[in-house]
Amino acid sequence: MTEYVHSFEARDKTFAGLLELPHARVAVLAPDGRRIPAPASLVIDGDRLVPVPQDNANLLEMLDPADVVAAVAAWEHTGRTGVGAVSVRLRDEPGRRYKLTAVDMRHRHGVFVCVLMDLDTGTAAAGADGGEQPLASLRPRSARMLKRFDGVITDVDERATRMFGWSRDQMVGSRSTHFFHEEDVQRSITAWLDMLSTKHSSRVRVRHRCADGSWLWIEVENIYQEAPELEDAVMISHISDVSEEMAAYEALRQREHLFRRLADSLPVGLLQLEQDGSVVYANSLLNTMLGTGTAGTARERLASVTDQDRPMLDAALQNVLGGGPDRELEVTVQPAGEQRRCAITLIGLSDEDGTPGALACVRDITESVRSREELRVKATFDHLTGCYNRASSLAILDRELSAEGSHLTGVVFVDLNEFKSVNDSLGHAAGDELLVNAAGRIKSVLRSDDVVGRIGGDEFLLICPRLDHPAELVGIAERVGRILDGDVVLSAGTARLSAAIGVACSTDGSTGDVLIARADAAMYESKRHRPRRPVLFEEAPAEPGTGRR
Repeated sequence: MTEYVHSFEARDKTFAGLLELPHARVAVLAPDGRRIPAPASLVIDGDRLVPVPQDNANLLEMLDPADVVAAVAAWEHTGRTGVGAVSVRLRDEPGRRYKLTAVDMRHRHGVFVCVLMDLDTGTAAAGADGGEQPLASLRPRSARMLKRFDGVITDVDERATRMFGWSRDQMVGSRSTHFFHEEDVQRSITAWLDMLSTKHSSRVRVRHRCADGSWLWIEVENIYQEAPELEDAVMISHISDVSEEMAAYEALRQREHLFRRLADSLPVGLLQLEQDGSVVYANSLLNTMLGTGTAGTARERLASVTDQDRPMLDAALQNVLGGGPDRELEVTVQPAGEQRRCAITLIGLSDEDGTPGALACVRDITESVRSREELRVKATFDHLTGCYNRASSLAILDRELSAEGSHLTGVVFVDLNEFKSVNDSLGHAAGDELLVNAAGRIKSVLRSDDVVGRIGGDEFLLICPRLDHPAELVGIAERVGRILDGDVVLSAGTARLSAAIGVACSTDGSTGDVLIARADAAMYESKRHRPRRPVLFEEAPAEPGTGRR
C-alpha cells in the first residue's frame, strides 16, 4: 500500500492545530531523534516545552521500554510521510497512556516536533489541571451526516464535529471525499455509485482526515432516501468509529510484515503448509533455493527434489502432516539443472500454533556436504593413488572377517621390487608416477567386490571377500603378478616393474592382523624365488624372523 505523504502546507496546519490543544506539551527533536532546544523560528511558551536533558538524550528514554518499538515505527513513518502518531506510556507514569504525534517541520524550522496528549484525561501530558473533559467525551463513537446525490455534505450533527474536530461550516458544502485518504477515495466512490444504482444502502471503510492532521478509521453506511428526482434525494450517512478494530488489524498486519521481513532475512528457506498440503507461506529464499516459483501446493513447491529422494520426502511430509513426529532428512534438488544438497526439517504445527499443518525449514548444505565428503575422502583414501589408506583398509578387512559366513576372505600382499632404485635414478616424481601406474594396473584385474589399499610406501594390500576356495585367491594374485611384470614408460624414462606377492586365506578365528602377517610372510617367501610367483601362506612354515623394510 502506498503511503500518503503530507504536504508542507498540511504539516503546518497539523502542527498549528496541535498547538491549539489545551496544555499541549511539545518536544523538539533533531533528525536523529535527540531532544534539542527550540530554534529561534519556533515560538512556543517555555512551560509547554519538554525540558532538554544535558546529554541531549533522545525521546525514547522518556518512554516505557515496552512502547519503544512502536514509537520507533511511528518515528520512521514520520520521516517518510511527514506526520506520525502512536499511543505510548511514559517511563515515570507507566499507568497512563499518551498520544504522541510527531510532525516533520524541517521545511519551516529545521526540526521535528512531537506533541504529547494524555489519553486518560483528554489533556496534554505533564501539565493538565484536571478541568478538561475526558477524551472519550470529546470524540464520540458514532455520528450522522446528510449528503446530496453527488456526495456533497449538506448537514452534520454535533457528534460529527467532535469526532473529526472540524466545525460544521468547515464540512458543509464540501464533498465527503475531500476528507478521505487518497488511497480510499476510489473505493468510497464505487460504494456510493453502487448505492445510487441499486437504491440500497452500502458500507465502506475509509480513513477520514481530522482537524489535527491525524487519520481516523470510520465505517460509513450510506442509506438511499427515495425522491421524485435524483437531484432532490438526500442520503443519510451513519458513521461509526472503527479505529480500534483497524488498529488491531494494522497491528496484525505489521506483525505479519515483520514476520515476513524476519523470515526473508533468515539463512533458511521456510515453507508453511496446511494439513491438505496447500501453501500458507514461503519466504523468498525458498523460491531461490528450489527454483519452483510461487506454486500453490507442497508437491509443486518441492518439484525440484530429485526422483530418487522424492518418495522419502513425500512419506515424511505425509507423516508429519498426519500428526507424526518431526523429521529431519537430506535430499538432492535440481533447480535449473544445477544439483544442490539440502537438509529439510519438518515440524508439525497444531491448533495452538495457529493453523494446523507443518513447517518445512530448508537449508542448502551443498558446500557442507562437499567439505564433509572431502574430509571423508582424505580420511579414507591415499591421496596419490586413490587406493584405500592403511587405516581404512584394516577397517574393511575386519568388517569382512566379522561378516563372513560359509565363504572365505583372502588378502594379497604386494611389494614392488626395486622401487628405491627408481626413486634414486629417476627421481621421486617418477616413483610417484610408478605407484599410480601400478595401482591402476592392480585395479584393472580385480573383481568388483575386491578392495585395493596402499599400506606403505611401495606396499599394497588387496582384500578379496566371498571366496569359495584358496585357489580362487591364488588365481587373483597370479593375474596381479602378470599385470605388474614389464617395463613402464614414465615421464622421466623407462622403469622395470615387478612385484613380490604373498597370499593368505582366512581360517576359523582369523583376525586382520594375523591374516596380514601371514600374507607378509608369504610375500618374503616369494622374494626368494626366481622367477617370482605369488606364494600362498601355509601353516607349516614359521613366520620369518627377518625385519620388514
